[in-house]
Amino acid sequence: MKSKSGVIVGLEVHTEINTNTKLFCGCPTKGSEEPNTRTCEVCLGHPGSKPVLNKKAVEYAIKLCLALNCKISKELIFSRKSYFYPDMAKNYQISQYEIPLGSNGSLKLRSGKEIGITRVHMEEDPAALVHPAGMQESAYVLVDYNRSGNPLLEIVTEPCMESAEEARDFMKQLITILDYLGIFDINNGIIKADANVSIKESGFVKQEVKNITGFKEIERALMHELSRQKGEAQHHKTIHHETRSWDSESGVTFSLRKKETEEDYGYIIDSDLTAVEITKEWINEIKKTMP
Repeated sequence: MKSKSGVIVGLEVHTEINTNTKLFCGCPTKGSEEPNTRTCEVCLGHPGSKPVLNKKAVEYAIKLCLALNCKISKELIFSRKSYFYPDMAKNYQISQYEIPLGSNGSLKLRSGKEIGITRVHMEEDPAALVHPAGMQESAYVLVDYNRSGNPLLEIVTEPCMESAEEARDFMKQLITILDYLGIFDINNGIIKADANVSIKESGFVKQEVKNITGFKEIERALMHELSRQKGEAQHHKTIHHETRSWDSESGVTFSLRKKETEEDYGYIIDSDLTAVEITKEWINEIKKTMP
């Protein structure tokens, strides 16, 4: 896109949905906070365990697709996103890749500007990683699998926002919709964003900033990252594609790794989960329950 401001921002928002049980097993999403107590063979990825899809989570996801004016897929297909990391015990995340649940939607900002929604898809939440001395300083990491397998919706926007303020307003409008639909716990639910940010001075070389929690932090994180990138450009430093993390306590971003591509994840269709037909009749039933 052409940017009048010289800034391009796109968001990948991950939001928990407020179901009683996890996406592929009967473990509760809330309850005991003692680490690794709300788990079973499925969310711990034990050999031979089989996932079973949570129907309520699918209905909540369809509600959001309808609210964002998305085209809804005729069937629900899950894939395995392969990566080796301690937050996913089975070494892959069950997500959607080839065919998202919803596509080509939109959300309107307070200014009246429409932000395109590329896709809305379902996936399972990874475990929580605890770095006792912070991500950069800790000598070890603790893993709590209580959160592993919680149902998430990922909302991916078009890269059409031109300021940190627009990104914050997008997050605010999205949270309002989620709360109004009754599918998000506004007091305790987790909503995070990964922001893809680029500036004219670098030739719009994309930097991904991960782990931004809530709509207030998004503006703060982007203001810092835009200032950092402009400072790099002013000093004639080359800006490369990379993934960075936001440290809310120190108010800075730091480099995690060079930017990976979707091909690096080796997506394959999950053979344990059959395709689910999404009929017009089912969608109409869900529409009747919408506020």
